Amino acid sequence: MHETGQHVAAWRHPGAYTGSGVDFAQAVDVARTAERGKFDLLFLADTAAVSIPESGEARGRMGKMVKFEPLTLLSALAAVTNRLGLVATVTTTYSEPYTLARQFASLDQISGGARRLEPRDVEQ
Repeated sequence: MHETGQHVAAWRHPGAYTGSGVDFAQAVDVARTAERGKFDLLFLADTAAVSIPESGEARGRMGKMVKFEPLTLLSALAAVTNRLGLVATVTTTYSEPYTLARQFASLDQISGGARRLEPRDVEQ
């Protein structure tokens, strides 16, 4: 899920999201749209960057701006989706492996993890 879309100049489109990845309502909209579209999962790649909000010139140079921390965002999205897999990358450069394992385990519990889709929920 890229805040401005897949193309580096997608932010220029009149219908593009303007929150540059830091508007939770937009993240909910994207997740619910993906769920309605029968997507299997929503993937967030973690990045270490600095955001320059509301700067079109910066977006033109950088393309991908900073966004919410993935595990926090996915935990929040777990509360507003039912059938969407939630996937993220995080780095052990800046976080201890034990802490990350605990955070992913918490997300798994919050979202229902593998139990999220019951056999009766799968369309035949």
